[in-house]
Parts: sequence; structure tokens; C-alpha cells
Amino acid sequence: ETLALELPPVEGVDVTSVLYPASAKAADTIQEGLTSRTDGTFQVTRLNTYDTIPATFDEEQTRIMMEDVDIACFGSPSAVEAWLGNVDVALGIENLPDEDRQTAGNGDVLAACIGTTTAKACLESRRWESRKIYYPKENPGMEGWAESTGQALGDAMERKFWGG
Repeated sequence: ETLALELPPVEGVDVTSVLYPASAKAADTIQEGLTSRTDGTFQVTRLNTYDTIPATFDEEQTRIMMEDVDIACFGSPSAVEAWLGNVDVALGIENLPDEDRQTAGNGDVLAACIGTTTAKACLESRRWESRKIYYPKENPGMEGWAESTGQALGDAMERKFWGG
């Protein structure tokens, strides 16, 4: 969303051509945002250059995920989906309908997200309360993500200290 808003059109040309290499699973947010702008004309060519495949955790990874993780850092909505898929397997609920899995939680972790799109994926999964989702509201990207992760870490430490 931020890239579509902030990418400047090329001065002196009628149409700014943009090649957008993306995941096959990426939403159309960037293309739609660029082509709907009124401050310049953008022609966007999307090139699906990779696909994301969820990791399947082994027994030790599953134990760590369910017992030792306080914060999960998500760089995309597909990462949220993959995390929850592994949580569902750990809880033995992977074959239940979505509405039944929504009450199961997320492994009791805080979510640190790279930006609003990924944070929305956490919220829309109904597996996190909004107060347990951290994301850079004004500075999306790596720096903002690191700051949000630091805030989540401080809150996780406080939660452990107070036993909550």
C-alpha cells in the first residue's frame, strides 16, 4: 500500500512503466494502487517470480513453536497463513472449519508484522486480539518492522514478568 502511494511518476513522460516482480500469492494492492493514482499514469506489468510454500514443522519445531515462542514476525500474509497452518496441525484441528479454528488461538504469540496488509491478515484470521498485533503504522518496511518487533518484545517481557 505504501509503495503504491509513494512511488513518484517519471517526469517528462506520459506513462510511467513499472515492472512488478511479485509472489504468485501476492494481492493486487500495488497494481491497483498505482493504476488508480491521479498524479500520473502508471502502466504496471506484474511478473510472478516466485511462489510461497508453507513450511511443515517437525516434532521439535512444533514443540518450540507451541512452548517457547513469544513473538512471531510476519513479512507477508502468506507467512501468517503458514504459521496458523502449523499451529492447527499442532493442535490437531487442521481439518476443522475456519470458524471452529478461529477460537483455537495462534500458539499464544504476539504478532510483529512488516506493515498494515500483514497486520490485517492477522486480525482477519480472528486468531489474534488487535492489541497483540504490532506493526509500523507510520513507517512500514524493515526499519518500522524492527521497531514494532522491539515494542512487542518489551510487552512480551512485561507479560512474562507479571505472569500474564
